[in-house]
Amino acid sequence: MEKEPDVGESLLEKTYSDSMERTHMTSTLAVFLSALCILSSRCCTPASAMTMKEVNFTYYLHDNFVPPDVTAVAVAGANASIMGPSHLGDTIAFDSVLRETASSASAQIGHFSGLSVSLSNPQEKFILFVLNITLHGYSGTISGSARFNITAPTWEEAVSSGTGSFRGVAGHLIVSAVSFRNGISVLKYDANLILPDHSH
Repeated sequence: MEKEPDVGESLLEKTYSDSMERTHMTSTLAVFLSALCILSSRCCTPASAMTMKEVNFTYYLHDNFVPPDVTAVAVAGANASIMGPSHLGDTIAFDSVLRETASSASAQIGHFSGLSVSLSNPQEKFILFVLNITLHGYSGTISGSARFNITAPTWEEAVSSGTGSFRGVAGHLIVSAVSFRNGISVLKYDANLILPDHSH
């Protein structure tokens, strides 16, 4: 007579088999996660571990409001003009020249481009800009924005992003008026920037 299967023994074998299978799956998952962590640690550097450096330099913005070589034009507003009174919503597009010094004979080092919008107070402006500059071994673009009063002796413009040498930039620009005569405007810009130090 054949011996009937022991139900308890079969259940024990199945339980053991399931346990071994789960153990194998857990081990495989652990190995996968460990490998992923190793790859991540090699490929990614935490922001807190990134070395930063302070960069400061000065340049000058030259605007020409006299045709034919104008660097700014009115693009929106019922009676918008460059030289006349401004009203809420008047918009100016500009592509100003950047130079090393306040002299128009100094070397050109880039452009300062964007839009300026008049606010409720006609002396206040909102500006969006991107500057393309090559100076002191740095080359790339810096983007930002600001709200300021054009009659103030100085104002600040926030820096939010950059490309090229200025990738990962943060900081601000301090602006002051140098001169305005015969339709030619010159502004001084002191850049105060924080950049990732890619040399490390």
